[in-house]
Amino acid sequence: MLLLYALVISAANAMLITVQSEPVISLSGGSGHDVSFTGAGFLPTDTTCYVSSPSSNGVILSSGCVVQAGTGAPHGSFTIGSVPPGQYVIQVTGNYGDFAQTIVQVNGGTPQFSASHVASLQPGSRVSVQATGLLPTDTTCQLSSPSSPNVILPGTAACVVQAGTGVAYGGFIIGNVLPGSYVIQVTGNQGDFAQTVLAVG
Repeated sequence: MLLLYALVISAANAMLITVQSEPVISLSGGSGHDVSFTGAGFLPTDTTCYVSSPSSNGVILSSGCVVQAGTGAPHGSFTIGSVPPGQYVIQVTGNYGDFAQTIVQVNGGTPQFSASHVASLQPGSRVSVQATGLLPTDTTCQLSSPSSPNVILPGTAACVVQAGTGVAYGGFIIGNVLPGSYVIQVTGNQGDFAQTVLAVG
């Protein structure tokens, strides 16, 4: 049986990339090193939440997290601390132990965001793609993986661009690959692209 997941990619300067499954969180840029987030699919019984980083204690300087009662929808923000450039896992945890993770990419002191829910997606799962922030002059697009050509099952990738909008839609089926993290890339015909990290369990 195929499972359906959604992959949302934004190619703006402050990149927002999310792989959606349940639960999920997505990041958005603020001023400087301030990052806000929203979540969905957490337990409706959650009443509190907190933000942490399994990667580095220093990446989160300060944070706040609240859950809208009965909705399983946390939201909040955090400030990126003084850390070297690189990728850091950000985790939002509900008080019942449910959680979602994203990867934040910190570059040269100004954060750019690359966020993905670290989920155990299985080979054979179907992933749908929506990319925004591509060039409005793009007329075609393609899906690929710089990590491994096998993560996208041959013959299953499709990508189309909505004319004049810089918005691309498509999807693919995960091929027979070993568990691990794989880069998924959407490329417009003008050479612009956006990437996210897809975790296969």
